[in-house]
Amino acid sequence: TMVMEKHSRKRSAASSANNDDGNATRRQKRAMTAKTPYFTPKPSSSIQRFDAPIDRLMPQQRIDLIADLSESILEDPSTALTSSRTEVSSGGGGSRGKGKEDDGTAKKEPLYHKTQSKMNKLLDLASLSSNGHDAHASRLALLSLLAIFQDILPSYRIRLPTEAEMNVRVSKDTKATWDYERKLLQAYQLYLKLLERTWEDGKFGRRWSNLDGKKGGNNQGGGPPTTLAATAILALSALLQTCYNFNFRTNLLQIVVRQANNRSSEEVRSSCCNALSTMFTKDIQGDASLEAVRLMAKMIKQQSTNNNQNRGGSTKPIHPDIINTWLSLPLRVHEDEAIAAKLASAAKAKKAKKSQQEKETFEIEKEMKEGEATVDKLELAKNQADCLHAVTLTYFRILKLIAADGQQDGNVDVQGNKKSGNKSIAASDLLPCALRGLAKFSHLIHMDAVVDLLAVLKDLLKNVSSLPSDAAMHCILCALKTLRGPGRDTLPVDPKEYLIPLYNLMPRLGVSRIESGKNNDATSLVDNGIDNTIEAAIQCLDHSFLQRRELSTTRLAAFVKRLASTSLHCPPHSATPLLSCARQISSRYSSSSSSKVGRMLENEEDIVAEGMFAPDAEDPEHSNAHATSLWELALMKYSIHPRLAEHSVAMSEGRLLKLPAEAPGKIWKSMCRDVREASISQKAVWKKHPLDNRVHVDETSEGDGKRKKVTEITGDSRRKRQQRRNQNQIRFITPRNTGSWHALPVTSFSML
Repeated sequence: TMVMEKHSRKRSAASSANNDDGNATRRQKRAMTAKTPYFTPKPSSSIQRFDAPIDRLMPQQRIDLIADLSESILEDPSTALTSSRTEVSSGGGGSRGKGKEDDGTAKKEPLYHKTQSKMNKLLDLASLSSNGHDAHASRLALLSLLAIFQDILPSYRIRLPTEAEMNVRVSKDTKATWDYERKLLQAYQLYLKLLERTWEDGKFGRRWSNLDGKKGGNNQGGGPPTTLAATAILALSALLQTCYNFNFRTNLLQIVVRQANNRSSEEVRSSCCNALSTMFTKDIQGDASLEAVRLMAKMIKQQSTNNNQNRGGSTKPIHPDIINTWLSLPLRVHEDEAIAAKLASAAKAKKAKKSQQEKETFEIEKEMKEGEATVDKLELAKNQADCLHAVTLTYFRILKLIAADGQQDGNVDVQGNKKSGNKSIAASDLLPCALRGLAKFSHLIHMDAVVDLLAVLKDLLKNVSSLPSDAAMHCILCALKTLRGPGRDTLPVDPKEYLIPLYNLMPRLGVSRIESGKNNDATSLVDNGIDNTIEAAIQCLDHSFLQRRELSTTRLAAFVKRLASTSLHCPPHSATPLLSCARQISSRYSSSSSSKVGRMLENEEDIVAEGMFAPDAEDPEHSNAHATSLWELALMKYSIHPRLAEHSVAMSEGRLLKLPAEAPGKIWKSMCRDVREASISQKAVWKKHPLDNRVHVDETSEGDGKRKKVTEITGDSRRKRQQRRNQNQIRFITPRNTGSWHALPVTSFSML
């Protein structure tokens, strides 16, 4: 009977299949002729829609799959890292007999197919070799993986269990945690390898296969990196900013530090340098910063050694942006305190080595500190001391390279043009950065190193005209800041040794753009038409005359006169802060009875003085500036720029500065921003309409009645309202929404 039932079922199924076409409705027939399914069941998961191989999917399907995978991974990372099994539908010979059923037939065991984990599938979508060479999908997948890892990675280093720990019986939760951490590390390592391989393949642009069949031929003469390669290096930089405490930090630092000196792409170099600066600022323990500083110092040393061996070779010099990243280091530990911290940590480690029990306790405490959010002060002091040692050693190496080159052969002529090879060019470009860093960290350096530093700076300033203006000004600033440090009063150094070079260097402030135009390699002097030396000059004047008391009135008058004459030939955005410095110096020393700065505001015919003014004197004491007047103010009050004219009139009238709004540094920053954005600040002129005869009505109540008082607007009130409008109504023309087309040179419009 059972066999007959089976045969009857088969016959009914066959007959129903043969009669389907005849019994189908019109809607079903229309769907069959259109070759579209009449009813498609909704999948249990949106990811099941794309079970086909990735390289056979359409571009839009790949994009949808990336979005679905990213969302599911963020919802449950532990499940997304694990591969799953799906049951295969049983066929004729696809099952094995194991056991028997009640009717005596063989029991079929289901077959399972191991599916790929969601994380690995997303990694395949990010690889060009797996997704059908779809670069757009690869970029989206790389950026999606970046956001995923930034969200799910912990802020501590994962330590995988050893074989002895794996043999110990643990709970299910502990084993699940170990499995999750192991899979997370594997996925993160695969992602880093994919990013590095993507960058290496496209960092020189599109690389075509060599005709001779050799592998690994780098196209050194190619163009900028491809878009996919730039996305990979940007992802590595972003990972360094947020995941610098996680595993594989050394791999990240090696790639980012190497590409921070990239000369073919400014975007790549700036992103890597910004990532290093951000990591220096956020690193509270200092171990990641120490590792990065050591790698950078090693690269700079090797580069300088290579340039020294072959001056005419093709070795690329170090870019100044790498040295400028060290300015973000939050170094606060003095060298003497660091030595004490090193001795304390060494004594603690020596004590832990005496017995096995203390050694185990020391290791456990070390592992516990890694997982805590607290900062070990001894470890922080040791790391900062090592960072300070590596940074100052690199700075001194750059200074000695410049000093040695200056003694052997003249690198730089009077106009600042470099004559020597790659070594002098690289060192002279790095000199302002090294001096800026020494000026910031000089208060942390040991006193013996300070004496050596001042001796090197004195040798460099013997011929101040042979140095570029930027390097010479930062050399003076470094010396003045070093002399203002704690405990430096005992140094036998006269500030006059640095004020005379500053006086001789000030007339070159307005011609730095001309000097940089003669030298194509000097990119640090002028940036978008802005002389970066002005800011250093403002700080030098502040350290020379405002933070210390100057007793020589002749020197004061000479510097005020030199500031006024320099402002006369500088552009407005440079002349205004210099004139503000002159106002600040003259207003501070004008109250002194021995000061004669105020007499320079009078007419030259009314000034009684001995001798004549010597504008070409090298020493400000010999210039006899009291014999002249500040006639430059009479010309600058007719300047086209309103702020410069306002400052010149205020200085001629002897008015004080409105600090901090009119501080020289603040004026410099605001006017430089106007120059970069090509904005023009102007006051709106309001005119009264001829039909505007408004009156003021006041209603007062007296008893039951009301009386209206009508008062016409007087001229004084109208004038006050006009003044208030002139002060508040300022119109700016900014190029933020115009693409800065009006700020481009005239030759650039030929491409439009």
